[in-house]
Amino acid sequence: MATLTVLVDNEAEKPLKEAWGLSILVEIGNLKVLWDTGPDPKVLKYNASVLGKDLTVDYLVLSHRHWDHVGGISVVNYGKAIVPSDPLFPEVPRSEVNDKVTKLAPNVIITRPLKDFDIWEQGLVVIGEKRSALLVGCSHPGVTNIYKSVIEDIGMRPEVVIGGFHLYGLPRKEVERTLAKLKELGAKEIHPIHCSGNYAKQLAKVRTKAGSVLRL
Repeated sequence: MATLTVLVDNEAEKPLKEAWGLSILVEIGNLKVLWDTGPDPKVLKYNASVLGKDLTVDYLVLSHRHWDHVGGISVVNYGKAIVPSDPLFPEVPRSEVNDKVTKLAPNVIITRPLKDFDIWEQGLVVIGEKRSALLVGCSHPGVTNIYKSVIEDIGMRPEVVIGGFHLYGLPRKEVERTLAKLKELGAKEIHPIHCSGNYAKQLAKVRTKAGSVLRL
């Protein structure tokens, strides 16, 4: 079974700390992957400690270069970091640049990075025993475009989508269209967090936050 634990988000279950950013720990078998690190190493370390999670991981996968996703790197003990092919990405020790679909394991796959203006962003697909999930960071290229790339490149339609959808402050009609399109493409369970905005959370009828656990 694969387990996704939200370590950092704008909202948090007490006594966890809130922070504008995102970090999700993926545990599947003996493999541990950290998806983004949030903005603050102190928050990441504190929340992981409260949740009883070790920040020693096999891989650190960073969705894109923005501070609210890479700020907590200093407290993560990782074997290798995987960053998207972005010439402006800050230097990350022990990192490898990804420019295509990359398998970390048969059931953990990094998507091909997509570009939005000058931001390159990648997603992460996790395949569990009963369902699969697409993890996104901020979805600057569009969460539906990232989902479509999974269909085209990997031949999958993940049942779960979780992460930042970049819908905060957008017109309600656009938020509605985005979530409807995800469902049309194949998503059955949608968890808009971080930069997704409250209306997206209302439509999805979930309140996923730091401390939430999804099992696949």
